[in-house]
Amino acid sequence: MKKILIIIGIIIIVIAGLGLQTYMEARKPYNDAYKKAETIAKSEAGIRTVDQFYLYHGKNTCYVVVGKGKNNVKKAVWIPEKHPRRPVVMKFSAGISKQTAVRTVQSEKQPDRILSARLGMDSQVPIWEVAYIKGSSLNYYEVPFVKNNSQDK
Repeated sequence: MKKILIIIGIIIIVIAGLGLQTYMEARKPYNDAYKKAETIAKSEAGIRTVDQFYLYHGKNTCYVVVGKGKNNVKKAVWIPEKHPRRPVVMKFSAGISKQTAVRTVQSEKQPDRILSARLGMDSQVPIWEVAYIKGSSLNYYEVPFVKNNSQDK
């Protein structure tokens, strides 16, 4: 009986180890993108601390870093995957909040449930992409991020 428990214990440990390894491998592309975006945001946009990171897959992939720079000014940095040395940098206060984007979708689309909201870029325009369920359909709605045309670099 003791041998059976030891064998079962070993099998459980092996399965848990394989599960952890699979999870870490699945997260590797995301973690690599985060590290790349963080480095670029710090060197190209003066970000000192990263508060949020979004990975957006629209027509083109874009990394978005939100963080604080000089004088604790909160900024958003959109980094195109294909042209990472040409980021778009804006003061976060120049755009609408995540909550405002979600409220916009709730009033315009009347979703059953909001799933997520993430920053992205579509045709060089910073956006909030809001994912929601209406009926049995998964939908996405893009809300422009910019309140006005104030950009700083």
